[in-house]
Amino acid sequence: MVYSGEGLVKVSVSRTAWRPVAYVLFAIPMVLLAIDMMWSHKWFPELDTTEVPAVTTFADGSTMDTTILQLTPDGRAQQRREIMWGSALLASGVAAAGWGLKDLLFPRRVLTIDAEGLSLRVGARVRMERRYPWSEVVEARSGVLADEGGSVQVLSLRFLDDSLLPPDPWGAVVDAPWLHLYADEWDRQAHEVAPMIDAHIAPFRGRARESMC
Repeated sequence: MVYSGEGLVKVSVSRTAWRPVAYVLFAIPMVLLAIDMMWSHKWFPELDTTEVPAVTTFADGSTMDTTILQLTPDGRAQQRREIMWGSALLASGVAAAGWGLKDLLFPRRVLTIDAEGLSLRVGARVRMERRYPWSEVVEARSGVLADEGGSVQVLSLRFLDDSLLPPDPWGAVVDAPWLHLYADEWDRQAHEVAPMIDAHIAPFRGRARESMC
């Protein structure tokens, strides 16, 4: 939040940290399991080996008969499988950890309120942010939306024209004339955000009534 002498100027709503933390916590055992599978074999069974005779030669030229462990055909096949699956597990763990750390360090902002208007990030990519002047926002409500997965907290917005509704939104659903933003994973509750938006659009509703008189 940013403040000036006139009060609140800007409010940003981002996604909560629980999901990226879960990604990181999930990634740690994946990486450890991959390392054990490919190298340490503390939990995974050792590769199948057999002892074969060998001769060790010392610096003075003397030799000694000894044995070394050599992978059997089954052991080599097991090694190839473990390298393949371990590499996939390691790559997935590193990717999950990287994704989680990125979201922890740079939280995804989903909504911004300022003196001029409302910004919504309703696209999967960062650049897919939509900007609405307050004159284009008619109503804001908080509520619960029921779908096949259960009930989810939403912030519902209605705009001056249905053409302003985003096509195929990310983290939201269009039910014309409403845009319902899924708010369960926000760092602010929808019922806290709705009055802030309503306070900004109230003057425009007043002007609309005056123009009709």
